[in-house]
Amino acid sequence: MRFGLFQIPHDLSGQRDYGAIVGEMRELARACDAGGFDVFWIPEHHFSIWGRELSPNPILLAADLAARTRRIRLGLAAAIITFWHPLRLAEDIATLDHLADGRLEVGVGRGNYGLEALNLNPVADPSNPQENFNVFDETLQILKQALGKERFSHSGRYYRYPAPGFFADRAHTVDDPRFVDARSGEMTRIATFPRPRQKPHPPLWVVVNSELSVRHAAENDCGIIMWRQPDAMLRQRLEAYASSHPRSVADGARCAVMRDTFVAASEAEARDIAGEAALSAMNFSNWRGPSIYLEPGEELEAERHAELARELTYEFVRDRALFFGSVDDVVEKAVVLHRETGIGHLVFKCGWPGLEHRHTLKCVERLRDDVIPRVKRAVGSAS
Repeated sequence: MRFGLFQIPHDLSGQRDYGAIVGEMRELARACDAGGFDVFWIPEHHFSIWGRELSPNPILLAADLAARTRRIRLGLAAAIITFWHPLRLAEDIATLDHLADGRLEVGVGRGNYGLEALNLNPVADPSNPQENFNVFDETLQILKQALGKERFSHSGRYYRYPAPGFFADRAHTVDDPRFVDARSGEMTRIATFPRPRQKPHPPLWVVVNSELSVRHAAENDCGIIMWRQPDAMLRQRLEAYASSHPRSVADGARCAVMRDTFVAASEAEARDIAGEAALSAMNFSNWRGPSIYLEPGEELEAERHAELARELTYEFVRDRALFFGSVDDVVEKAVVLHRETGIGHLVFKCGWPGLEHRHTLKCVERLRDDVIPRVKRAVGSAS
């Protein structure tokens, strides 16, 4: 079983120096690098006028952290590839893989926010799910080819590489049968440089929100990262993933889930320190309503559903998606999660807007020193 930390830079005050915010992220990455943790995950978000998601370029942040760590892997969770030029993205990822000494994990996503899409790539507006998916799928196919092949061509709905009609310019008098048509001299294949350090490319993951996206990720040989689903729903998603993958995959080995986590002397203390900040963040992301926290086949009465759509409560999410409590409590929750689902990668989120950095750092240290070693021993002895 592998363990990760997911961290979003934030500043609700809008007054802090961004360098200081990045400095806190560096401190958390170094704490994770000291042991226990396997991956430090960084998201991508834009135009955060609310100060909650200040991470417009996870590739640059990961490059900075790579230079300040030795062993931990750096993960993008996720690069919103519908907002990137596919070839530039492939070049940046391959370069980052070298800067990180082959310690890169690449999670990709479709994008959830209209504010972002409408200002970066309107075609990928999530209010049109089919078009959003089409852009995502085509970009993913290009990314896989650009990273995994020495040369390639692509002709799709949105992109065509190499651009048709190129024969030569001042700097590129291409005369190489690997790239040009022998008769016409037109360039028919292209390559991006550098090649990734990891072969054929860094591990690819997709952030998924539905069974359809789970199956699509499996068909494309990508791992999956899930957000806050309860254990029974995770089991269902893992079964869908395994049945859709073109090869036999170990149960849960390519599957990750994020759990909002806070370790303290007791659950009461954890809730007292971090409960308000965690619930505020969960409610900020509650635009889907309570459905993501439901078990398969579970239905809420209309009035209860409406109440939770307005505001999630600690009592509702506690046993479905939270790891709040003492070291013993969190160890038990993590072991049960693994035994119930077989999931291979557990990602902790311990920092939320409104929670002081010192509390997040202390929680990460407790996870590193007290929780993760015990979970590894328990899971290893049970397997």
